[in-house]
Amino acid sequence: MTKTAKYNPVEELWLVQRVKRLGDRDAFGRLVEQYQSPLRRYLTHLTAGDRFRADDLAQETFLKAFVSIRQFSALGSFRAWLFRIAYRTFLDGCRNTHPYQELGHVAPGEAQSTCEMSAENGILQSALACLDDTERNVILLSAVEGLSHGQIAQVTDLPLGTVKSTVARAKSKLREFLKNEEL
Repeated sequence: MTKTAKYNPVEELWLVQRVKRLGDRDAFGRLVEQYQSPLRRYLTHLTAGDRFRADDLAQETFLKAFVSIRQFSALGSFRAWLFRIAYRTFLDGCRNTHPYQELGHVAPGEAQSTCEMSAENGILQSALACLDDTERNVILLSAVEGLSHGQIAQVTDLPLGTVKSTVARAKSKLREFLKNEEL
């Protein structure tokens, strides 16, 4: 799988099996190539635009995935499993860095000080800020990363019905925010 190749679940399963059975680093490297951009994008949104922190979290996620790949069940989606590791790594980082701070809360200007954000990204981050942590996470996984509700339930450990209602609530809040912003 290359960055330009279409997603191929058979090839992905073959690569995962090579990594699980043989510890094949080249096969894992191909999985990293396939998922590094979507994973970094997801983590960049979770970290309110902090690309340096997102890159660190992505590296940590891939390391954890490589070390624990034998625990991956081929019954689920590798992408969902990887994003679950990323989300838990993000949460662990929030707890360790700011144990008394609300997850996802960023002081004004903090995100801009770590990376230059475009106007569109600034609007997106403002819109995402109107959501609570759970809503923000499920809408990122759904709308930005294209995961199904079932995959989101896997990533977040939420019941499927809760995922569906949370996505609907988040979309409603975002619509209201954008309507008020008159974009």
